[in-house]
Amino acid sequence: MFACDLRPEVPIAFPHLAFARQVLPQAREVEAPSIRTWANLVVEEVVGVLPDHAPWALHVFPFEQAAGARRVGARAWHTRARAGKPLPLREEPARSLVGHERCRLIREAVSELLQKRRRHLLRSLRRQEEPFAPDEALAQLVLSSPEQGFFSLAKAPLPFEQRHVLSHFSGGEVALARDKEAPSRAFAKLVEAEARLGRRISAGETCVDLGAAPGSWTYVAVQRGARVTAVDRAELRADLAQHANVRFQRGDAFRYEPPKAVDWLLCDVIASAERSAELVLTWLRQRWCRRFVVTLKVSGADGDALGRLKRELPELTSELWLSRLCANKNEVTAFGTIAE
Repeated sequence: MFACDLRPEVPIAFPHLAFARQVLPQAREVEAPSIRTWANLVVEEVVGVLPDHAPWALHVFPFEQAAGARRVGARAWHTRARAGKPLPLREEPARSLVGHERCRLIREAVSELLQKRRRHLLRSLRRQEEPFAPDEALAQLVLSSPEQGFFSLAKAPLPFEQRHVLSHFSGGEVALARDKEAPSRAFAKLVEAEARLGRRISAGETCVDLGAAPGSWTYVAVQRGARVTAVDRAELRADLAQHANVRFQRGDAFRYEPPKAVDWLLCDVIASAERSAELVLTWLRQRWCRRFVVTLKVSGADGDALGRLKRELPELTSELWLSRLCANKNEVTAFGTIAE
């Protein structure tokens, strides 16, 4: 989560905050003792401020505390202590002090109040998580405890203009895709990137999948009806290798050059972040693709690969995301559209 003080009269572009799930423009601390009071607070903030007939979104979600103190089971602690060995510590997972049910009840209470006080605003409140329109506003209420939190109101066109970091998903969280038929769980990364981009691979489009084996991203593309050139030293899963829309080419993903530009560059290859960064920059400079989804395996030894992409990709793209997806582990995914 990232909160910022943004004065409306001073236009600014948010930086690419790869490890922030969501941005809270002009966030301020707020308090309320009950669900009804929370709902009143939200309604007071938007009535008379947002145009009655313009679309807007409302996100109410809990703030998840960072991983807390480390702990260890008593038996393990005593066993290691008697042996004079370092204690086998483990971190507690991130947790929230507020449940999603409370947030849902607040959203429902807001709708009830708007039904009584400002029906036009209720009609223009959208119900689905989809990319922002240029005339759309975003109100966010983030609860850090049942009675405390932060409120942020981003008026149009800010959510649309800053959509590379201001997520149209509540709290920036995207539910992980599930498909038991996929070759591996890696397919969920591509599905999530499509959802954040607001653009799916389409039937008839052409894709190059670098480092394709066993074929999870190729699997997603052919399910969409696309034609895929899959490149890897290892084999694809048999059904994908035999698919009519798949052409498998054995070889080095970093040496492959397409005979002509394709619609999508897909790359989830296991390599250093520097090599993957150089690959996507080369593809965009050569204009070998129109859209791209590329993962970078980030570690402390990877130097300035992510910083380099932040400096060099914006001028090559019309839309750009650099995000640690919900489906990522120690990775950042670069995805977007090449500049015309």
